[in-house]
Amino acid sequence: MSGYGSKRAVRELIIETLEKEGRNPHAYNIAGIMRDAFYDRGPGHGYGAESEEHWHAAVKKYRRAFGVGDLVRVVLEVDGQTEFHYGTIAQFRKANGGSYRATPVKPHSAYVELEHQASYGRTVPLDEVTPILDDFEFIWDAVEVHRGAFGPAGMLWCMGCPRPYPKPAEVKVVHKATGVKTQLCKEHNDEEQWARLGHRPMWDARGCREEIQALVRNPGEITGPADDADACALRQFADVFPYLVPEKAAELYAQWKENQSAQVAA
Repeated sequence: MSGYGSKRAVRELIIETLEKEGRNPHAYNIAGIMRDAFYDRGPGHGYGAESEEHWHAAVKKYRRAFGVGDLVRVVLEVDGQTEFHYGTIAQFRKANGGSYRATPVKPHSAYVELEHQASYGRTVPLDEVTPILDDFEFIWDAVEVHRGAFGPAGMLWCMGCPRPYPKPAEVKVVHKATGVKTQLCKEHNDEEQWARLGHRPMWDARGCREEIQALVRNPGEITGPADDADACALRQFADVFPYLVPEKAAELYAQWKENQSAQVAA
């Protein structure tokens, strides 16, 4: 990789790269990343980057511990369904539920103010709290970002921009657990939009609870005859919301589609 003239230039590069990856630079020890992922090439040569492996290792190592105000994800059981909920850490708590007098180095749990939950908050052990960034993948390649675009412009628009004048999308954001995705401009590639994307499967699941429960009770119903209205409805549901289909039903449906393809080919 090419060299960089000064520590200041390296610092600016690190901050820019973290932002491009969708990370908050304030959540990282920039000096630590600089020490582990860059080296001094000698007088007149500036600093050089070690490797991609050094970069990823340093970013993982030097992410600061959770702080008050961090947006995080917790997993809740609501009406028998597992849901991802996103919210903000309001304070840290001890094992007995009490609050710390000062900011703890290794807190036991966090009180998270949830965005979409009737009771609005939960005290969650810290090892059950996930940084929101860990739930998403970011794709910056312009071809991939705009894949599937229609019309002469050949581009997709940012889904976070206010209408009617959105900017062209610059990044595709993918929710790892479900594959749900959106596209955003750099300005709106932020935690608010990530949480909105992460909550979408929760709202989908709540709206499709009847179909989910039907497939939990009887996974084989999805392989019913072509003239079975209920089976057809379940297959349509599975095509629109594949990430909501229970595992056994998903396996049976995949086999059913293979059999249908084989029959057509024959």
